Amino acid sequence: MSLNKKGFTLIEILIVVMLTGLLTGLAVAPVAVTVRRVVEVQNNYSDVSALSRTLNFIERDMSGALRLVQNALIVLDHEALGSKADDVLIFMSNSPSVQNFPASSIVYKLASGGIIHNDIIPGLYRWICAGRVPQEIDPEKLNIENAQLILPGADSFSVELPGAGGFQSDRRKDYRGKLPTGIYIKITRGADDELESVIVFP
Repeated sequence: MSLNKKGFTLIEILIVVMLTGLLTGLAVAPVAVTVRRVVEVQNNYSDVSALSRTLNFIERDMSGALRLVQNALIVLDHEALGSKADDVLIFMSNSPSVQNFPASSIVYKLASGGIIHNDIIPGLYRWICAGRVPQEIDPEKLNIENAQLILPGADSFSVELPGAGGFQSDRRKDYRGKLPTGIYIKITRGADDELESVIVFP
């Protein structure tokens, strides 16, 4: 009596592998889409929260702004390539006292590496110019090595003041003088992330 031993043919094995791969793909595809959406939402949230933290940081600095200084606030209106705001904000503040600095001028401005300084991370930077008043500072001569990177990737920084009729009137730029009633600050990072804040001085 002989027993017929039969194995799987190559075609049968290939069909089983193909069906297994197809079923696995159908099962994993919804999970991959869900994971991608979760990552996108987290990235968007982190971008908005980074912008919000930056505006809060500036607001904390400005809460110590000195009213009695002749030129307590300077706003320089610049425009970068692509019509993006590249303004400079300089103000005298007591805020750096927590870092053991005297009343100092604080400068916020965008910086990018370019061809010459390709080691600079593009973004919004903050300088503390200890013991100096705003009119003594030339923003073009500030050393990036003395700056603190506040928001990497920021590509637009706009500072405006309320017009003569208050916050509802036309906004203005290029200001030198005493502390106004408040200012508008708008920061953008990338095409979709933009946040604006109104800082009102008491």
